[in-house]
Amino acid sequence: MRFALSTVSALAVASVALGQEYPDPNPVPQADGTNLWYVGNNTQYPVIQDVLDAVSDGDEVVVRGGLYVESLHIDNNEITMRPFVSGDCSGGVSDCASYEDVVFLNPTEGFNNDNGYAMKLEGGRGTYIGIPRQFTELSNGLDVETKIIPRDPGTYAAQGEPQSLYNIVDPDGAAFEFRSRSLDDVAIWSNSGKGTFKSAYVTSEQGLGGGIMATGADNQTMFVGITLESLFATGAIHDESGEPVCVVNVTGDLSTRPTFHGCNVRNNDAAAFGAVYMNGSDTEWFFSSITGNDCRAADGSIMAVNGRGTFDSCLIAGNESGRGTFHWDANGTLPTDEYRFKGGGFVENYTVTDLYGGVAWVDHDDAAGENPQITMSGMTLCGNNDLGFPNPTDPEDSYLETDADYAIHTPYMPEYRIGLDNGGCSGPGVPGLPQQGASADINNDGNVDEGDLDTLFDLLGMCRNDLDASGEIDFGDMLNVLTNFGNTCD
Repeated sequence: MRFALSTVSALAVASVALGQEYPDPNPVPQADGTNLWYVGNNTQYPVIQDVLDAVSDGDEVVVRGGLYVESLHIDNNEITMRPFVSGDCSGGVSDCASYEDVVFLNPTEGFNNDNGYAMKLEGGRGTYIGIPRQFTELSNGLDVETKIIPRDPGTYAAQGEPQSLYNIVDPDGAAFEFRSRSLDDVAIWSNSGKGTFKSAYVTSEQGLGGGIMATGADNQTMFVGITLESLFATGAIHDESGEPVCVVNVTGDLSTRPTFHGCNVRNNDAAAFGAVYMNGSDTEWFFSSITGNDCRAADGSIMAVNGRGTFDSCLIAGNESGRGTFHWDANGTLPTDEYRFKGGGFVENYTVTDLYGGVAWVDHDDAAGENPQITMSGMTLCGNNDLGFPNPTDPEDSYLETDADYAIHTPYMPEYRIGLDNGGCSGPGVPGLPQQGASADINNDGNVDEGDLDTLFDLLGMCRNDLDASGEIDFGDMLNVLTNFGNTCD
């Protein structure tokens, strides 16, 4: 039915507007049989949901700049939803095109009132929301680099040659912005979603509400380059899902497997369920940071119940928690369930006691003395509750509590597994970077600054990108180093 509606719409508009400038006809027929739809302010489709209900698989939805107060529901496969790209690239220069500023605001009144979200994804295999896929797969089996034609915002006329995605500037550091504004609402809800959210900034309109909720069986949603900031999530119950509202909440079973890649969870306030809450799921975090969150009313800044998960090359720093920066209620888990922390760091986190759980606290009533189900591998552990790296005490002091007992408290024996050797800080508050002498002054200019970061990127053959979509190219991007390691910059 969707395909029929889409085709009829395209033919109807084309029959009366053939040969006119865009956005007439709208939708615009494409060579591969799909349609491109211009939606939002000053288009024929100001209500975006009307188009989402009519598009066919493979269509592209281009949103004009503006503020949209709708609860959008997306269940389409292989569609792309992105901001409009404007700019004059006729001179052939790079960075001549930019995304328009698009904001989705969670409605609290009107026809979408109390839907509980600004955007909901269900299914959506192959769907991209934000920045499109790096490559477009054609029907003949070929993969081609995705490029976008910049257009005049008034006439829609093409303005120069198609531009690669990395040449398009995002003035706000994210393709889409989502705002929540109610304690029992979230900005993004993925229920058994299989699509990708790429490049988004999630915050609150009035200091209230949650960020991302991922629920349901077979959830394979990817969240790439998402920043969640200045949210206040009390754990109030979300009416539609029945789950607590958190900055990030992943709830389901072991088939609930969302991935967070290059994401930032920073400067949020959270109660009851922490900033990041994972219940029964198998969640993976790569090259992400969880920093500066106030969760003193919760057991942890990162909280888990049952389930399993991985934090790979993630920085967890400057958080305040009740019992443990990472708190896991492992009661009822399988012996094969495990939380793994690899190649990242816990730096200067604090708990209410100012002593215990600066890194982790695990409750597992029936597992005293059993094989540990938490792993630290190649981690930097520094300054948590003002303790150093959790080394054992000297043998003659073995009757005393050690830093390890304080920082990582579990019932297991040993308390945690060690993969690659862990270590402490190599400099004040900064994990893994040299902080003395000329070793950090890579370009030998007498200063350790952004110039050395530029030189390091060049030496490693890396593309100079704002990988974490923070608006700055800084240490956070170094945590993403493997994303582009060995690539050749254009």
